Amino acid sequence: MTNIDDILIPVDTRASRLRGAERPAAPVPVDDVAQTLAEYTRLALATGSRLEIDPVEFTADGEVWVPLWLSEDLPAAARATVRRDGVETVVYRRWVEALPGEEATTETGRRWVDVWLDNPTERFESYVLRAALARAFADVIGDRLDPGKPRARVAAPAPLEPAEGEPAPRISHAAAAELEAAVAALPWEAAEVHRRDRGIETAAMPAPVPRPPAANVPRLVAPETRGGARYGAAALP
Repeated sequence: MTNIDDILIPVDTRASRLRGAERPAAPVPVDDVAQTLAEYTRLALATGSRLEIDPVEFTADGEVWVPLWLSEDLPAAARATVRRDGVETVVYRRWVEALPGEEATTETGRRWVDVWLDNPTERFESYVLRAALARAFADVIGDRLDPGKPRARVAAPAPLEPAEGEPAPRISHAAAAELEAAVAALPWEAAEVHRRDRGIETAAMPAPVPRPPAANVPRLVAPETRGGARYGAAALP
């Protein structure tokens, strides 16, 4: 006898015009450091190389290294070992050098140094391991921005010409005199020679030719004078 529980009902999960495409579940948000470490690991495995990662070790004196830090004090340094096709890469980092600066902040405005101090070994471990992966797989990972370690901004070069609306920079009297002497010493006939060498005709402008006035232009007659005073033709007796 067959029970209803033994019957498998087929379920169609294909896209439909009525139902629409099946939407995947939203990914669970993860920590930025874990997400970056997963990205580094994915890029390393995408090369097809054999990847081996040893546990990150911590030390307080550089002599004794332990994979688990149990002291209340912060570790002095950490090291990570990564093997790519058997080639070993070891990276050492000091805590004081890995700790973000006081001015570095997250997107929410929180200081990165406070984030590190909340989970020191976790942050330090991920930081050193990412550095080892980036060195061993530099051809695919390259130079990437690390959380809490923003790149230094390069100052823009000063413009050679003043911006529109800004006054020209002042120069000293000695520089002005030197510039004036250099301009005076320029061969001003160089422009004419340049045009002549390129076959550009530079005919001299013709001088103006004096011509008598036209017949329909009235001629002005100087007024007559008597006793130093000038009178027009209509004022004469």
